[in-house]
Amino acid sequence: MEEGYRPMKKKVVIIAGEPSHGPGSHEYEKTARLFKVLMDNSNVAAQIHTEYHLNGWPEDERTFHDADLVIFMTDGRDGDKFKDVPFVLGDRMKLMEGLMNRGCGLMLLHFSTFFTQEEGRYVLDWAGGYFECEDENGENIWYSKISVGESLELMSPQHPISSGVSQTIPIHDEVYWKLRFPPADSRMIPIWKVPHLEDADTETAGIVGWALERKDGGRAFCTSAGHAFKLWEDDDFRRLHLNAVVWAAGLKVPLGGVQSRHYTDDQVNEALRSANIPAEEEQTRVLVISGNEAHKWHHWEETAPKIKRALESDSGIAVDLSFSIDDLAEPHLPDYDVIVLNYCNWQDSMGLSDLSKRNLLSFLDNYGGLVVLHFSNGSFHFSLPEAGESDWPEFRNIVPRVWNHHGSSGHDPLGTFTVKVVDYSHPITSGLTEFQVTDELYYRQEGSKPVNVLYSAISSDTGEEEPLAWTTEYKGARVYQTLLGHCGETYAAAEVNETLRRGVLWAAGRL
Repeated sequence: MEEGYRPMKKKVVIIAGEPSHGPGSHEYEKTARLFKVLMDNSNVAAQIHTEYHLNGWPEDERTFHDADLVIFMTDGRDGDKFKDVPFVLGDRMKLMEGLMNRGCGLMLLHFSTFFTQEEGRYVLDWAGGYFECEDENGENIWYSKISVGESLELMSPQHPISSGVSQTIPIHDEVYWKLRFPPADSRMIPIWKVPHLEDADTETAGIVGWALERKDGGRAFCTSAGHAFKLWEDDDFRRLHLNAVVWAAGLKVPLGGVQSRHYTDDQVNEALRSANIPAEEEQTRVLVISGNEAHKWHHWEETAPKIKRALESDSGIAVDLSFSIDDLAEPHLPDYDVIVLNYCNWQDSMGLSDLSKRNLLSFLDNYGGLVVLHFSNGSFHFSLPEAGESDWPEFRNIVPRVWNHHGSSGHDPLGTFTVKVVDYSHPITSGLTEFQVTDELYYRQEGSKPVNVLYSAISSDTGEEEPLAWTTEYKGARVYQTLLGHCGETYAAAEVNETLRRGVLWAAGRL
């Protein structure tokens, strides 16, 4: 791993407990699987990597080492009726203590809030509160209570976790209340409560969801709501939990909250099946061609390794990096699923050899995918300086929008601007919202072939909304083109890396 490299996404580890109730309640496995699909298809998908582990604990505890947030959806202590929350067993408390000390986030959902008084001393520090039904001698004292609540009401509507959530959410479901909170804990922020509970004899008795910011920098969200699986069909109930995931992982909750839709069991299964990492022989093989010695002000030496790293962050993608356009003439070209062009033949009068052209056309005829980045759309064009014999008209049929140096094509000065998603339904941009990027904003690219625009931005030069990415087909082959990618700063935007990854998988026909 390169020095200074940091993963682009926050890592969320979900621990799902073993089943203990009948269908419809305490559905730990189904909830964990649903959470992953919701996060992977949300407007924060580019910022978070979610994994889940069944049966109460991961097979390899090392997965916790780089976790930014751990979520428990499991049984908890209730005498000898159910199993303890998994992290209190054996020497796991030491592991948890290490995670908390380094600022890892923590979420405890529903039954996972049950602890003994002894365990609760740790949980109060890490999470701010818990359900207490057993004293330090192991006697069931039932300090906390269980009732059917009719609704949840927000207590801190301005908190990021409440973003985009209605003030009142109907539930008619089992909730745990009169939880154990330390007196006057300034770290704890109540998020929602169940109103009109009988015997609510303290100010905190009705609180069933809260946030906590620890001194170590870690964040926690806990709620005792969530008994019935059907609650996830409610947009507000779902959004508050997903907002909490983003917040507890240390990210900024997007304006209006995390956007998601309900998935049926079959849809969850299909989404997870489609997202499974392929076996090595089924990996998406990608050839990235970068460079041109005379065109270094496009920083291709800087962007090429970042492109490779962004793609190989997906274990299902294998990348070969080339700095010679002549590699298109190699006989092994059909071994690849996608070709990525990060290249322009600036001041190269020869352009592509006839063999390279035939190979590329044959590759596309056999449904290989093509991804065209930034300045690559100006390649093999008659308007290039010293174009000579490099002009290849067919390239304009393959790549639908090109830079014409003899026309009105141009770009804003290098700077930071806002990218707006145009097509939210496309797999490349699904779940994403507007984002900031540092780049050259290309405008007035030429071409008349119909394209499906994915995102755009307002040019400071033209004052118009300029398309920045689109998809099209060439004789059945998928082509994804983006005008982003000028320099290393461009790839500091998580959305640029995510749309590149998705664009490659889409071009390969795997998204």
